[in-house]
This record gives sequence, C-alpha cells and structure tokens, in this order.
Amino acid sequence: MSYDDQNQPYSNDPYAYQDPSQYDTSQQPQEYTGYESQDAYQGQNYDNSQYQAPPPPEQRQTQAPQQLTRIQSGIPGFDQIVGGGLIRDRVYLLAGPAGAGKTIFSSQFIYNGLTKYGENGVYVVLEETPQQLRENLFNSFNWNIGSYEDSGNLVILDAISSRLGLSSQERFVVPRPFTLEALLYEIQTAIQTAGARRVVIDSLDAMSLELTQVDLRSLIQRLTMILKSFGCTTLLVSGQADTTNQGRKAVEEYVVDGMIRLHHSLEESTSGETTLEQNALQGNSLEEDSFSMKMRSRKIEVPKMRGTTHSNFLHPFIIGENGIEVKAEPEVTKRLRRAIFKAKNVD
Repeated sequence: MSYDDQNQPYSNDPYAYQDPSQYDTSQQPQEYTGYESQDAYQGQNYDNSQYQAPPPPEQRQTQAPQQLTRIQSGIPGFDQIVGGGLIRDRVYLLAGPAGAGKTIFSSQFIYNGLTKYGENGVYVVLEETPQQLRENLFNSFNWNIGSYEDSGNLVILDAISSRLGLSSQERFVVPRPFTLEALLYEIQTAIQTAGARRVVIDSLDAMSLELTQVDLRSLIQRLTMILKSFGCTTLLVSGQADTTNQGRKAVEEYVVDGMIRLHHSLEESTSGETTLEQNALQGNSLEEDSFSMKMRSRKIEVPKMRGTTHSNFLHPFIIGENGIEVKAEPEVTKRLRRAIFKAKNVD
C-alpha cells in the first residue's frame, strides 16, 4: 500500500498512517490562559479575594537571634561542664544503667530549683510510687520534698498506679485506664497547677514498653512541644545506655535538645604502700608494693548539647550525703611506677 493512496478506508490499527485532515479537532484542549483568568473558579466556592502574595525574598525580614538564657542545676561541678548551666525551656535526656544515679540527679535538679532558685517543679513517677520517692530522698539526703508539695510549689504526679491497675491516694494521679493521652493531659495540668519551670519524667522506659519507634518519636515530640510551650526545662530519664544500640535509644537522642549520660562500671583500683629498707652494706632501698581490687566507679559525660559548648570528656562523680558532686576536671589515667634507689654511705 502506498502512503499517497488517499482512497483507502480508515484503519483501526493505531500504528497505521492516518491523514491529518481526518483528525477530529473538536476534543483538542483549550488554550491555557493562566491564573489571571477568574472564570475557571466561578461556581466552585473559591474565595481568594483576601490572598496576598508573599513579599519577594529581598524584602523579607528575618528575626534577630536572641541570647539564650541559662539556668543553674545546682549540682556541684555539673554546670561547669555544660558551659555555665542548662539552657532554659529545653528538653534533655538523662540516660544510664541501673544504679548510676539517675533518680538522684533528677531529684537534686528539682530540689535545688525549689530551695535555691525559686523555681517550682513537677516530678512524674512511672517506676516507683511517690511515697517511695519521698522516703528515699528524706532518708538518704534529708530532703523533705513533702513540705513543698503542701505549699503547692511541687507536684508529684503518680503515673505508676494506673499503669499497674492499682488504686492511689495521691492528690495528683493519672486516672485508670492508663493511656498516653491521659498521661499527657495530666502532665499539662500538673505544670499549670504548680506553675512549674522544672520537670522530670522518670522514666521513658515505662512509657515506651509497647510503643514502636515511630509512636515513641511522636510521643516525645508531642511531649516536648507541651513542655516548651510552658517554658519548662525538662529531664527525661531513660535506662537506655548502650551506645552501640541504634534502636529505641536513637529515637530519643535525635528528638531531645541534649543528652547527659551516666556511667556505672566495675573497674580495677590500684593501691600500694611504700617501705624503706636499710642495709648497712648495700645502702638504703625504697620499695613500693602495689595491689588492686575491683570497685564500682561512676562517671558522667555530655554527648550532645545544642546551643552551647560543653565538655567532651568523662568526668568522675560521687554520691555523698548532699547528693551528687561532679569533678569538673576530666578523668586522667594514672600510671604507678616503682621507684628504687640506693644511697651509699660516704666515709
């Protein structure tokens, strides 16, 4: 068949040649008229009469950065390693294994706010009862936090009773059945009641037992927004301390503004004694006998802190009768050497 043969019948074959004069132009698209045509929006309930186009980039003004405000934790030595104190209105993750001192650190943060800086607080307990917290702090450090509850400066929110399905006689308690929505609502109510500026949630592990990483991230983000909207500086306590685990820990670290990690490890401690032996013929000798023993050692580090400089070293800390005391000087590895000398008698 020749392409010049115009007398052939119309073919249904889509790949067959068709005379352009046979095309149906009635269904061709209309010429685009642009957004300046208003007819296309008539009868569709669109009202763009109040719309104002944004100014061009060269006319936009950016808000000038403000100087960040710091607060003192009151924990000896700690404020020095975080550049002078924590930044107000931010959320920090306090992580560490069992026995590292997380509850003592967070309680001391709240107690110092009440006694030294006039900042009210909220302490949310999810792993021990409020009465256990009161008794432990009073017997260990003589901190009577109950008196600040009576004055309205401190709210201890009982979240463990409803989580375990138990009754509670506390004034502030999350109602049963325990839900995350109820928890968030009661935290917000407690902050408003106390006018709190410092908040501790102890701990995230109890909240996230049945949550996926996505749900946990959403929960922490919502909680963070609530806490910041009230101007609270917050410690989120977590028992997750494995730095090689990229699971749930990574979710918490990426959401918060900073991280404080406590270490509690078994280490070898070396001690020794020096003796002076006298020998009339060979002279004197100074000998040192050393011995080692295993003991628990506590250290603190700051892996992350947005908006401020901070120490990159491990710092030892102790738990004494007044709470935690951090050694602001970095930990130094010491080497012990045996020195032997002989002094000859001079005639």
